[in-house]
Amino acid sequence: MDMHNTFVRREEWRAAHASEVEFTDVARALRALAAELGAEPEPLVDAMAERGLPATLSQLALTTGYNVDAQFMRCHAVSRMR
Repeated sequence: MDMHNTFVRREEWRAAHASEVEFTDVARALRALAAELGAEPEPLVDAMAERGLPATLSQLALTTGYNVDAQFMRCHAVSRMR
């Protein structure tokens, strides 16, 4: 039973770590996109944490007047390459 519990805890840790890494990657991409569009980055990261990425991108599109989905995907791909 101890081996099972150890395995479960390890898998939970891996899942949590993967989630943190993904959040960091998305936040980095949002900051890069905000810099390109002349927007403040920190409110976008806060909005993503509170409401999720789709709502944040919609908010950014309304604020800037740009269709930001493709631009975000490019920034996300670039940030993952670093």
